Amino acid sequence: MKERRNFWLFAAGRLVSLTGTGIHNVAVPLFILDLTGSGMVMGTFMIVFLAPRLVLYPLAGVVGDRFNRKWIMVWMDFGRSILLVVLAFLAFGDLISLPVLFGAQFFISIMDALFDPSTAAMLPDIVDEETLTRANSIVGAVDSFSHIVGPVIGGILYAMGGITIALLGNGLSFGISAVSELFIRYEQKTRKIERLKEVVNDLKEGFGFVRGNRGLLVFLILALVVNLFITPILTVLYPYVLRIVIQFSSEQYGLLQTSFVAGIFMGNLLIGSFFARSKIEKMLNRGLMAHIVLLFIFTSLIFPGSIEKLGNASWTNFLALFFTFILMGIFNAFVNTPLNVKFQRLVPTEYRARVFSVIGMTAQGVIPIGFAVMGVLLDLTSPHVIALVFSVILFIEILIFVLKYSREVTEELAPHQ
Repeated sequence: MKERRNFWLFAAGRLVSLTGTGIHNVAVPLFILDLTGSGMVMGTFMIVFLAPRLVLYPLAGVVGDRFNRKWIMVWMDFGRSILLVVLAFLAFGDLISLPVLFGAQFFISIMDALFDPSTAAMLPDIVDEETLTRANSIVGAVDSFSHIVGPVIGGILYAMGGITIALLGNGLSFGISAVSELFIRYEQKTRKIERLKEVVNDLKEGFGFVRGNRGLLVFLILALVVNLFITPILTVLYPYVLRIVIQFSSEQYGLLQTSFVAGIFMGNLLIGSFFARSKIEKMLNRGLMAHIVLLFIFTSLIFPGSIEKLGNASWTNFLALFFTFILMGIFNAFVNTPLNVKFQRLVPTEYRARVFSVIGMTAQGVIPIGFAVMGVLLDLTSPHVIALVFSVILFIEILIFVLKYSREVTEELAPHQ
């Protein structure tokens, strides 16, 4: 009963917190674009948004293993709440400026970086071993639901009252999240940091644990390749095809953009309801293979001949792409959720925040490279050619993993389950 209560408080806090993040990620860029109309300023804001997370991730892992993770969650949520409410009052008095906004975002990103590894490392400690897969599927559903609802609310709030209402709503969401997390009962053996050398040693231990574990390395390489090729397709090539090539309407574009996340939500619901006790190896392998098949289907749909036959921006073409990406989202959940369970079972709690921060920093660090490569390629050749080449590379990598490494790695991790 105690575990269930703690988990639902954890999930509720995460739901509200991530919904607030979704509000912020829509409203602030809209405000910047309305204020400046500059793509360069928007690009600078994204650097301020991402850079502190990537740089601080390893240190955040040390903090998450040295200090109580519950209180890190609570204070980071309270900190973001206070900062955003102050920004809302500045905006109300027309006192907000780009330097103030960029400075505030810098500190928000620092708190984001401290928050993420601690919450990821905390989950396996507040649920039973047998329910870990179901717990991860629920958290995955909460995350994807927040990513759908947050941007919608952010757009509505910004349209209703501009940046002031959006900032205030976001600030209040973080405050509510912090209050719910206060009631989580969580114990953790902590160690104070007395010398800088201890931080350096902790960082080395985190990297050393990953480097010395074959199972983690194999999965990390898989994540690197997938992020390098799939993420640019979803976030750069896909929007380019929808708006520039096919020229869907704004309404169609908005629905298609949410289809993948909606599929992730549905996939996690399916895992929690029907597949929570399935073997991780089978779930992961089938998810990977289905994902690559659907990526080839998507590629075939964006060939010029296919676009013409389906009526360009017609609702027939819309439905074909919509259901393809719904299915891709579903099978994405069948990949990410079992991977999370594997990582959580493999890594001891005293190393978990550090190891997760190393994995997160490494896996996310290749994404800007993928963005840059995709941007250059879109200026040089057609999107359907790029999608086909990327799909073939991913197919080869996934096939090697499934045939050569999957069973071996799963057997290696089995004693830790």
